[in-house]
Amino acid sequence: MADRPKLEALPEDQLNALLRRADWRFLLGGEDAPLVANLVGGEDARAIELIGADGEPGPGEADLAAIGFPSRRALGSALEAVRPGGAVVSISRRPRPLGASRATAHMRRAGLRQIGVFWAGPLPHRAPQFWLDLDSNAATAGLLAQRPPSGTVQTLLRPLWRACARAGLLAPLIAIGRAPSGEEPRDEIGATLPAESGRLLLTGGKRSINKVVGFPFNESEEAPTKIVKFARVAAADAALEREASVLRAVERDHPDVPGVPRLLAEGRRAGRHALAESAVHGEPLLAALTEENFGELATRVGDWLAGLVGSTPSAREEWWPHLVGERLTEFERNFGGVVAADTVAELRRRLEQLGDLPGACEHRDCSPWNVVLDREGAPGLHDWESSEPHGLPGLDLTYFLANCAFILDGALDSGRTRETYAHLLDPTTPRGIVATATAERYRAATGISTADYARLRLLCWLIHTASDHQHLTMAAAGRPSPEALRQSSFLGLLEAELAQNPQI
Repeated sequence: MADRPKLEALPEDQLNALLRRADWRFLLGGEDAPLVANLVGGEDARAIELIGADGEPGPGEADLAAIGFPSRRALGSALEAVRPGGAVVSISRRPRPLGASRATAHMRRAGLRQIGVFWAGPLPHRAPQFWLDLDSNAATAGLLAQRPPSGTVQTLLRPLWRACARAGLLAPLIAIGRAPSGEEPRDEIGATLPAESGRLLLTGGKRSINKVVGFPFNESEEAPTKIVKFARVAAADAALEREASVLRAVERDHPDVPGVPRLLAEGRRAGRHALAESAVHGEPLLAALTEENFGELATRVGDWLAGLVGSTPSAREEWWPHLVGERLTEFERNFGGVVAADTVAELRRRLEQLGDLPGACEHRDCSPWNVVLDREGAPGLHDWESSEPHGLPGLDLTYFLANCAFILDGALDSGRTRETYAHLLDPTTPRGIVATATAERYRAATGISTADYARLRLLCWLIHTASDHQHLTMAAAGRPSPEALRQSSFLGLLEAELAQNPQI
């Protein structure tokens, strides 16, 4: 593992690609990073170096032995390397006839137990978006339900995929087995995602900080009632720790608000933070959103968000330094060199006019891709790791309405978010009419003035510029260039808000 510091200094795109080759680590037991006998080569070897503990194991000391296809010789070397109860992981990158069943048979003959075979899909030449337990019909059905075909081509490919699965021709495949031992201890995370259940890992996202989500399936349940989330890198541990804190706060302060996951357990897996939560199911609002139902959906979500707002205003001096003042300082540090000279001063002037406001639990990523609708059409929200449990009202509604407009306009792909947002702020446009009516209903429910709601919109984009700066820093593996900073989408929205409401 001597090369680990060098590997962790890789640019974000390379680091992310390597780590995604080894997300199967979360299917293993153990709180700590495993001591690894790395018996593979190429990119898989480099990926495994990133996830293992420091040090070289002696014979019979490894927690994990990684090999290629499980030939008799490779299995012999792995069993010599691992401790009793240690894991042997076989990585097969190319399709083999009956590959899954052959791997299972070879590992069973070698004396391994608790053998499971997982397909890293959907495309062998790209980073996996999921790891599917091929022995579980329930997990397969669950995956297909979560990924409905988006067009004719995908619909036609489904029978081909099923034929390849029956013929054992899927790749890459990961086969996991355990060396014989006594009973391994099981923590609450392991009890939520046990080896005897059908398991599915979702590993999508474009960055190394994106989490992995595990689903346990059994044949008697229509859908999993629990999920487990894993941080993939040290930088993501804090996000899951925050999510745990937020979910505790919501359950304490807003116990009657539906559609919020309940925290079941908190622990570690493979050296990273892990949470077990109740599952929040529903149709993604992203798939349901249309121009025709935008108003109806906005009303539902706005009413739901109002339920996360407190009933009593808090004095401005209690929350302004942390929730506003520190954000202004951060913005000046991150973007002060690329904005107009008076921008920071104008931001401070407007935000200092905020009056006393009720507290709110802010989700801070309340967007169409995180909102789901249950069978009665009631909203629920996924992914609370960016949340602020003691935040301010209005910000989540601003973020939701804007992102609905961006989706309907295709502005996220075209880069025209500033133009779309300007139209959303215009109360005479069709979407502006929806946004205005939704905000008025929300303000009536929460007691916020029109002027303060406009200032809170400005604060929303000020806060989110920090996430853009973080992503630009990761992409550059260092300080972003002025040109990259100027391209920040949230900076553009902040400037659009400043230009649209000069009187506030």
